[in-house]
Amino acid sequence: MTELGKLLKEKREEKGMSLEELQTATKIQKRYLVAIEEGKYEVLPGSFYARAFIKNYCEAVGLHYETIFDEYSHEIPKSAKEPTTEFEPRSKRERSGVAEDHSLLKRLIPIIIIGILIVIVLFVVWKLLPDGNDQAKSGNDAPGVLLDADENKPQKKEEVKKDKEDSAEEKESDAPKEEVKQQTLTKLETVGKVTTYDLKDTDKLVVELSAKGPSYVGIQDETKKSYFDNQMKEGQTETFDLSSAKEVTLNIGASHVTSIKINGEAFTYPVPATDLIHQKIVIRKTQQ
Repeated sequence: MTELGKLLKEKREEKGMSLEELQTATKIQKRYLVAIEEGKYEVLPGSFYARAFIKNYCEAVGLHYETIFDEYSHEIPKSAKEPTTEFEPRSKRERSGVAEDHSLLKRLIPIIIIGILIVIVLFVVWKLLPDGNDQAKSGNDAPGVLLDADENKPQKKEEVKKDKEDSAEEKESDAPKEEVKQQTLTKLETVGKVTTYDLKDTDKLVVELSAKGPSYVGIQDETKKSYFDNQMKEGQTETFDLSSAKEVTLNIGASHVTSIKINGEAFTYPVPATDLIHQKIVIRKTQQ
């Protein structure tokens, strides 16, 4: 019996379910359920069905199948073969390159034509606009004479007040502004599934989780206090104010369908979900 088969059988017995009851719940034949518990995957009708049967088995006994698939990947049959690289003849590659260049040229031609048309339209509009110096060319200097005559008149109270306000605003704008520190989230290390980060220059720690599919999520602080330990459903969003904690651990069972925001900023997983689905993120708060 494999480790996975032993775990599944123990969970089934904890639930008090017989193989017949499990067969009714999962719609999977009893002989296939026995084969899964004994690790005899060759009895199953193929790797695709093997993975599907194990997923249904996990859900029936209350296990998170994403975590099981990740931890027992060495036992569970692979659903697809590794891609193979075949040699491509040089002549075929050359034809492919020519076809790509031709396709690129086809895409660029409409863009070039549109650009030329825009330039032509702007030029025509510029030519049709009235000359801004027409008034100056007409030799009408009357407004200038009036301006000179007004220079010797005393300023009104409103004008003096406005000048003082403008001067005060200029002094305020010239004064050095106090630099506002922004939070920094720095990656420290990655060991297996666990990646540790250092959060500086903020006392705030608000975590927002959004699920695009079923995903197990666990949240604990440095005292092992649990803030969340459940499976999120598709479309579910949860927000947690963890500002009082010094260290927080986010246990994400399905990183490929779970997005994270920290203090309103989107968080990027340290390891791509295609390489590691189950990830743990540890955030430590420090002050400089």
